This record gives sequence, C-alpha cells and structure tokens, in this order.
Amino acid sequence: MSTSPDIIREVHAASARLVIAVTGGGSAAISRLLEVPGASSTVLEAVVPYSTAALVDWLGRQPESYCSRETALAMATVAWWRARDLARRGGVDVENCLGIACSASLASDRPKKGDHRCWIAIETATHSRIVNLTLRKGQRDRQSEEQLVADLILRSIAECCGVHNPALLDLRDDETVLVDVERLPVDVANVRTGVESLIWSLPNGELSDEPPSAPTGLLCGAFNPLHAGHHGMRTVAEDILQGPVYFEMSVVNADKPPLDSFAIEERRRQFFDTPVALTSAPRFVDKAHLFPGVTFVVGYDTAERIIDARFYGGTEAAMRQSLEAIGSLGCRFLVAGRTTDNTFHPLTDLLLPPGLEDLFTEIPELRFRQDISSTELRSPTDL
Repeated sequence: MSTSPDIIREVHAASARLVIAVTGGGSAAISRLLEVPGASSTVLEAVVPYSTAALVDWLGRQPESYCSRETALAMATVAWWRARDLARRGGVDVENCLGIACSASLASDRPKKGDHRCWIAIETATHSRIVNLTLRKGQRDRQSEEQLVADLILRSIAECCGVHNPALLDLRDDETVLVDVERLPVDVANVRTGVESLIWSLPNGELSDEPPSAPTGLLCGAFNPLHAGHHGMRTVAEDILQGPVYFEMSVVNADKPPLDSFAIEERRRQFFDTPVALTSAPRFVDKAHLFPGVTFVVGYDTAERIIDARFYGGTEAAMRQSLEAIGSLGCRFLVAGRTTDNTFHPLTDLLLPPGLEDLFTEIPELRFRQDISSTELRSPTDL
C-alpha cells in the first residue's frame, strides 16, 4: 500500500523544513514528496550519495559500516545541520528543521549474504529517532522492497510532523518496524544548537550551570568511549596540577555537524563519578574563552593537531595567533605521551612553535603511560 498523497499533503502543510539523504534504497520517497504540490515549502534539499565517494563526502569521513544505525544517524545529523544552514540563509525558522536519512541494503542483481534491511534516522533540534526494518529475503523484488522502504521513510516523516494515522505498511507476519527515540534535556539541546555555550553534567546525571568546584584542569576529548586511560590520565593530572580535573566534551565539531542525540546521551551517561562540561566549543581557543586560567589535559595526538597549521586554515600565523590568545587567557596544555606503531611518543617528539613552548608541559612517561585508544576499543564490534 503506497503512502497516500493526502498524507504527503499534510506533511507539506506542517511547518517542518527538511533535507533528506538516502543511500542504498528508498529514493522513491524523494520523488513522491516532490510529486505532491506544496513540496517547495517542505523540502530544502534532497540528495542521493549512492557511491562510496559520495557518502564519504556527505559524512565528511569514512563510515565504519555503510548500512548501519550509526551511518543513518550520522547522515541525518548532516542533513539536519544542512537544513538549519539553508533555512537560516532563506530567512526561515531553524527550529523546525528536520534531517532525514535512510541507509539501506536491498535486493540487487547479485545475491547478498546479509539481511535486506534499512535504517531510517530523523534528527531534530531536540531529539533523534531511528527506525529499523529487516525484510524477509526472497519475498519481494527490488521494486517492491524500494516501495516499502519509501513508504516507511514517508511514514516516519509524517509521524515526526504530527500527521495522524499515516498509511499502514505492507509487512509480512514476521516483519517488525523497530523505533528508538532519544530526547535531549533542554539545556543540552540548547548547547548543541548554540543557544547556550556550556552546561555541566554532574555524576548523579543532573545538569547544572556550575561544577561542584572550579576546575584547575579539564581533560578534553570525544570519549567514544570513555576508558581506563582517560581515568588514569585525569588522576595523574590532578596530582600534577594540585587541583580538581574534570572532563570536557564538545557536542559541536569544528568542521562537521554536531553529535546526534543518541551519541550525546550515551557518552554523557559514562561520566558517573566525575563532572563533565558539555560545550559548543570545538576549538581550544573557544574553550579558553569559556574556561580562562584552566589547564587543558590532552594526549600526544591532540597536541600534534594543536600545533598543526592545517587546522588553522593552513597558515602558521593563524596557528600562532590562536595559541597566543590561549596563553593570554591564562590557559596551558598538559600533554600525555602516546604509543603509535609500537613507538612511544613523548611531548619532546613534537616541534613546538618557537616562543610558545611554555604553553606545553609533559606528563612524564613514568607517571602515566597506557597504550589504549578509543578507536581500538570500538573495533571490530561496531563493524
């Protein structure tokens, strides 16, 4: 049963503005949205990043899996951020923007070992929604699978727009649509959208404008996941700095869309014994303005990027200006070494900018060394 034009008409009558991206299947949802009059008030952009290169360009990185929950959420977050940008430039309210994405693996001209499935994600300013359906193999041809996935995409959009009683799906008895939703606390959502610059998440899970006490240091990272190395580094940093060291995680990236709601809340829940500052400050100069006088605790790889002109528009002058601003705000870096390719790299392996060496202090290898990385912990279970 195909989604009724009346339902799509109701979607167009809602106040939502969306960008939709689909790969692997479901592209018929785009044409059906556009076929019904009123699409110009709803659809800001529609893209099909079908090839590997196109999907990498859309995400800004290589996905760990091409048809997965994580990829669909990342695609939707890019779409949502893009929708906000297009709406802002068009003078439209950004609060009603949606990012829609579908990552699918359907019947093709050659047999597939894995399931025929789709992951549909919807990203908004306040929550993330992920929809999953595994189809019975051999029960439909490609066209029929495409129609079903397109119907599911349109149904998901309709529900998100408050359209009641969307069309039923043509499912087999053992096919079930699974839906998961993560809603951000208002304060966290405000940080992600830039309304606020900072909120503290305390060990009891509560949110606060202030930490228990002013931090002497902040251990900054993505924490995907938080692991023993982070805890060990923080403990040693507290001893060196002789004051409390908390965690800091930016929910906004410098050159990429922000984290989706699931990622933010899953990572925030890891900090059950130490406060974490959730910020909209992706660059260290931004962090320094939020936390003047604080020492930032980082690993060797992060310190390497801090002094790399490539991350400052490619100019040494911009890099120096940023570091000088950090220093003028009373901030410094405490750097832990890291093992790469079986070689331990201390701070002394870095060629620090002349005249700015005093901004960097090393955590001695004898005080802290833990050869563990978040990337290694994520593999291969997330593939």
